[in-house]
Amino acid sequence: MNEKSHGQPAAEFFFISELVGDRVLAGLKHSLGALADLEIKFEGRYPEVVNLIVGRSFGRPPLAVPFGWVKTLDTRRTLVEIPAGSQPPEFKSGPEKILIKDMILDKRIIDTDEYEVEVVYDIHLLYAERRMFVVHVDVSKAGMLRRLHFSWLSRLLYGSDKNLKLLPWRYVQPLPSDIDRFKGDVKMTVTREAIADIHPADLADILEELSGDERMAVFNTLDTETAADTLEEIEPRVQRQLVATVRRERIVELLNTMTPAQIADIIEILPRVEADPLLSVLLPDTANKVAELLSRHEIRLPTIATGHFLAMPETATVGDALNRFRDQTQRYDVIMYVYVVTEEGLLRGVIDIRELIQARPEEILGSIMTEQIVTLSPQDTLADAAREFAKYGFRALPMVDQQRKLIGVVRHKDLLAVEE
Repeated sequence: MNEKSHGQPAAEFFFISELVGDRVLAGLKHSLGALADLEIKFEGRYPEVVNLIVGRSFGRPPLAVPFGWVKTLDTRRTLVEIPAGSQPPEFKSGPEKILIKDMILDKRIIDTDEYEVEVVYDIHLLYAERRMFVVHVDVSKAGMLRRLHFSWLSRLLYGSDKNLKLLPWRYVQPLPSDIDRFKGDVKMTVTREAIADIHPADLADILEELSGDERMAVFNTLDTETAADTLEEIEPRVQRQLVATVRRERIVELLNTMTPAQIADIIEILPRVEADPLLSVLLPDTANKVAELLSRHEIRLPTIATGHFLAMPETATVGDALNRFRDQTQRYDVIMYVYVVTEEGLLRGVIDIRELIQARPEEILGSIMTEQIVTLSPQDTLADAAREFAKYGFRALPMVDQQRKLIGVVRHKDLLAVEE
């Protein structure tokens, strides 16, 4: 378990398959048993773990150790601190008790049209400030391999866990009251077709539910990319609190990873006395674009375009593109498309990231790219861009000059932000 310099536990993600079976210790030598399951309660948007269910040998009943007693937790052991004069009670099952491993794993996922989507192979958990939340359902083949203790094969085939496609728990309907080890399905609040397009800010939702001190402690543990994405998605009230509390150098660092439209959204909610100092330390070109967006007068399309996208030559292979994508994703604002360009930077084609993942690694990008490309020009207006997005339904559109040189990409979400 990593710890921050002032002793607070850092925010970490775990899969329940990584924790079940680990030793639970009261002190470094006194073993209570092995972690058999986690009991959760349903309050707020995300279920919270309330008890460790600790299995014991010789047929003795399992213990229900309050999660508040957990001192440290990792994939090898869990260390608990039992309050003086207390003893963990024996676990007593009942209809109100929901156990993750026993009742949710291996259940079918059913969408709103009653179609089976997949099977729950694993559960993704966030551990922060001595609290643990259920945040995702893992229905991936990587999750299945992890459950079978082939984590090394999962990483080889699918990359690191941060690249996995997980279903957010907030799209899971309340579990049926009669769910148990042998019956009941996990139902979604969206259709099967919509699941692939979900891009949630789950961490932002959780931060909104934490207290001020807890929120700050968790936010300060996030890497720059994750913190910037979370700050963008969080509700304005919490944004203001974070910007006012987090040290200024950190906020400037986060803003410099955002597009001008994203920065403008943050700056706009701040009091003038807080906004002006932040504008003054932005890069000059970025500051000018943000100022133009904030003025809301004759906003030009290049103002909201980003230069952080993945462009590759048409002679590159699918494997080359996937390696670049995995290694440098944090650099890009546009991650749903790969743009194919010539040596001079002229736009030749575009590939949806899902098509890229499904292609064979040895295939050449030029052979799978789409050459019929919808583009924008620097002279187009916001209304022109809005019409193109409405007509074709893309999430981002490339901007080219008169020679078709790729000079930027406009994201639909940034266009919506400046039109509100």
